[in-house]
Amino acid sequence: MRMRAPRASLRARAASLVYTAPVRGALRRVMEAPAGAPVRRAVEARGLEGQVRRAMSERLPAGSYYAKLTVGDWQRYRGRSFRLYQGAEVVYGNEIEPPARGSALEYRNIVVTSPDPKDFRLDIDAPFSLKIGHGAFTTPQQVTYDAQYGVEQHGDVFYSVRGNTTNPTRLLVTFPGFGPSTSRVSYAVSYLKELTDEDLASTMMICFQDRYLVSGSYMLVDNGGRPLYDRVHAVIDEAVQRHGIAAGDVMFFGASKGGSIAISYAREFPAARLLLAVPQMNLPYYFNKPFFKDSLFRHPAFREAEQPQDLLRRYFAEGRTIDYFYTNDDELSNHSLVELVRDVENLTKYRVGGVHGAVAKNALPAILGLIRGFLAPRADRSLTCGGVRTFVEGGSVRLQVRLDGLDEKLTARASWFVEGSLGRTRFLQIMSDHRYPFVKYMDATQRLSPAYDRLADIDRLTVVLPSGDRYSGPLPEAIAVGGSAAADLELDPAPLRLDSDAASAYVVLDDDRLGRFRYRSREVAAEGDALEVRLVAGPVDGVPLEAELPGARYVAVVESSDDGELVELLALRLVVAAGVDTLRVVVDEGAVPPEAVRRVAELGWDDVRVVLANDDGVVGNDASEELAGLISAGRVEVAG
Repeated sequence: MRMRAPRASLRARAASLVYTAPVRGALRRVMEAPAGAPVRRAVEARGLEGQVRRAMSERLPAGSYYAKLTVGDWQRYRGRSFRLYQGAEVVYGNEIEPPARGSALEYRNIVVTSPDPKDFRLDIDAPFSLKIGHGAFTTPQQVTYDAQYGVEQHGDVFYSVRGNTTNPTRLLVTFPGFGPSTSRVSYAVSYLKELTDEDLASTMMICFQDRYLVSGSYMLVDNGGRPLYDRVHAVIDEAVQRHGIAAGDVMFFGASKGGSIAISYAREFPAARLLLAVPQMNLPYYFNKPFFKDSLFRHPAFREAEQPQDLLRRYFAEGRTIDYFYTNDDELSNHSLVELVRDVENLTKYRVGGVHGAVAKNALPAILGLIRGFLAPRADRSLTCGGVRTFVEGGSVRLQVRLDGLDEKLTARASWFVEGSLGRTRFLQIMSDHRYPFVKYMDATQRLSPAYDRLADIDRLTVVLPSGDRYSGPLPEAIAVGGSAAADLELDPAPLRLDSDAASAYVVLDDDRLGRFRYRSREVAAEGDALEVRLVAGPVDGVPLEAELPGARYVAVVESSDDGELVELLALRLVVAAGVDTLRVVVDEGAVPPEAVRRVAELGWDDVRVVLANDDGVVGNDASEELAGLISAGRVEVAG
């Protein structure tokens, strides 16, 4: 007698059949039909679009699966980090944030290598469940969002197209930033809703969606870890070639993550214009924080990729046209490059006050104005500045300006700047609206620094309107300050190296804090698993590049020019660049103050060891109470 297969087994076989290449291909052809096609309408009418799109999802390598993690009782763990283990391996981690109101706390599309939920555990004592399968997980909200913004799947690349799709003469390409990690819409597009059909009358706009991993992969790799560059580049290049769009009539735009992606995909379009807002310059360094430390930080693709800062340095040397919005209060993203770079042809820097997430919002009139100015170029107009006042506060300078004969158009939404030059680079500092519309001023987050802003070369008042119109006029007098605020330092934004036998200079900038260093570095043992940083009191030139402690792969000797200011960030940048797990910092007597030693000891790195030493291998009797406290707490060791 022939036995029937168990129902569960039949369901599993049927589910596997859905995800085979022929079925996936057929479903993709269905969903690539025009939105009003009968077959598309039938799928949507039956409420099957979510299931069909899941079956269409990217095929993972054999033995890999998509997982959806749901964490219960999350309120008890709000603000805490967690890790999801498959056996002994960390497969995902994040910091607990509240989900959307009325929704469960979910993390979708974690890639795992076991289909059995029993192989997984959390490192927090919270109830959880896992769903694991061959298709990517989505939400009804994501399906609705994709329909609203016209996002379609083309192979394994996702994007929407708007504007002139018949005979465009320009191309605008946008890339998305991050949304909240617990959003029901994990994958957005930078649609720029304020751009109208009239704005895009001669322009095709391609809005890419970073629909990979849990919340995006910077469009470096797909869910299976395979490079995406050729597939995405082909979409852009095909649009350029098909419509005969001139090389200089292409613009790439992105904010935050999207800015980093834009830098990457502009690689083969040297004549294109690049519009950036707070991109991340060094991805592994940016990922060293709770939200990414146990996800993107662990992914090898982000370390192996050419970093945005390296691409951008190349673009600077090529003289590409770049408009870059940033804030000094964003050290994790900037990596001390944009704040310090000067004398680069065709680079315009727009400094905006506030934190990372506020920059694009605060400067949106100017960003829209630059885009519309690209879509329909127009000439600058003039305005008259009637007066300027200077306020010196410590090492910073703030300005207040008064306009004469204010045009009524300029009282509407706009971005106001004082403007000057840094050699061949244009520099604009944003200002705020006063209660009197003819007065503009710098608030507490909008400051000039004489150390690197060259106040004497700031000579204009400029306003950019969302319409693309731009007005500019000279300041009636030069900005002059005296005393300590007048210092103009030569601060070179040189890259940080692990192979610098000769002494090199390096600068770290974090908001209004500045740290200057000289260092030497080299690899001492390829099999080592640690970076050893030795902080010395005198010049590094004659200090041997040898490890004080066993197990080091790289050694760096460092001297600080500013009493150890930001030495902890230099150490962090070095260990991230080295790609090792362990950071050891050996502090010579008198190298940095006790406060700097404390900051290094409390650095947010999992394996940090700080050792105090002098020529005798011990700390002197004059060790401060702060050092004594760190030693007694086990945060700092004493050599010998």
